[in-house]
Amino acid sequence: MLSCSVKTKLSQTELKWIDVYNEGDTLVFKSDNGEVDTTFIIKKEIFYPERNSIEVHGKYLPQWGVVWYKNRNLINHPEGYRMISLIKKHPKNETFLNIDYLYSDILVPNIATANIKRLKKDKVYEFDTYHEKAKSEQPKKIFWHEDYGIIKYITHGNEVWERINLPK
Repeated sequence: MLSCSVKTKLSQTELKWIDVYNEGDTLVFKSDNGEVDTTFIIKKEIFYPERNSIEVHGKYLPQWGVVWYKNRNLINHPEGYRMISLIKKHPKNETFLNIDYLYSDILVPNIATANIKRLKKDKVYEFDTYHEKAKSEQPKKIFWHEDYGIIKYITHGNEVWERINLPK
């Protein structure tokens, strides 16, 4: 039964979501009030989970891509948390994307068929993460650049944070 399973493989187009970051990267943001906040990329991995045909995986073994980060505002996760999760569930489609930054997240069940392109202008995606019970410091909008990842966010308290150390 295990020999019949098929491993999925993330494509270069799909990997672009995690390839914007590397372990050791530092993202420095400055608010419109002059405050500075730093995010550290602590781990980037692409892997296959342990096989569980009966309960979870079925015919296909999904490939995962995960980027982990640390930030002083991750109160519940001081050792770090997943910023990006990419899961290829099926060889031809069904690629799940989750971007979670400072406890605000974007869930895209299938980037192959999702209307994600309607959120894009030039090379920047504008993701709405509004939640009525969010804290004022949590992002309500996250701006994602194809080449740099998160370049800006606006909190529920309407504070604008822009990345100030973009590569040249």
